[in-house]
Amino acid sequence: MNKIPCSIGILTLNSGRTLRRCLDSVKDFAEIVICDGNSTDNTLDVAREYGAKIVKQYDSDEPNLRCVKDKANVRQRNMDAASYDWYFFMDSDDALSRGVIEEIQKITADPTLQFFVYRMPTRLFLDGMEIKHEASYPSYQTRLINRKIKPYFKGKVHDRLVFDEEKYKVGALNSFYDFHWPKERVQNYWKYQKMYANWEADTAGGGPWGGFFYWCVYKRLRIIAGYLYRIPKMYLLYGFKDSMPPRIQLLTLWQHFYIMYLLIKKQILYVRDKRI
Repeated sequence: MNKIPCSIGILTLNSGRTLRRCLDSVKDFAEIVICDGNSTDNTLDVAREYGAKIVKQYDSDEPNLRCVKDKANVRQRNMDAASYDWYFFMDSDDALSRGVIEEIQKITADPTLQFFVYRMPTRLFLDGMEIKHEASYPSYQTRLINRKIKPYFKGKVHDRLVFDEEKYKVGALNSFYDFHWPKERVQNYWKYQKMYANWEADTAGGGPWGGFFYWCVYKRLRIIAGYLYRIPKMYLLYGFKDSMPPRIQLLTLWQHFYIMYLLIKKQILYVRDKRI
């Protein structure tokens, strides 16, 4: 079949173990853009096998550069290197299903352009096992966008696409974006969550108390309250067989308490330093 006129943007750093599966799932797209952090494994060899365009995350030859506190800028560099108007971004350890590919093919072939932006539901796989029930379901992410509307990425640790939401309405894909968590991540889940919590706290600056209580306490408590309601409801309705394992679900909840603790601690230090 003809290649789908859409660029696929992927960030990589020593992604050799999962990249081939990822690239094999997107081989029908006209362009694959790899934005690499100077990997020292076989990541770039695999990328070249699939004819991917390769760009650097940073203008440096230092090996193994991580973009964990600079995600939006690196995503932007990836998107800026794309050649096609339609752009889909994903992670190197994930893979697109046939359903996603067929939907994007129809969208990019439609000359009417009903929407310039599409979000899609997300789904988790833990070491190959599909998680059908999780306390944050249904969860949606914007992954497909047309660059004619001049979108850009924002966010240091958790990036997101920004565009004129009043002018451009968002369509929805029916197929899932599948997150694939390997066994190592599942076994060391709290280690990963704690790292992300500290990165998030590190990138958050102190500020006026009003904004701090709204964004760092009120908003965080709303998330925690939602989990406290949805977690028991989920297990009561669906049981444990196809649901997120309780250990993982409870550690996800605990991460939000931990982030709030880190942010309160940082705010106190900020106020103390302002008084000195």
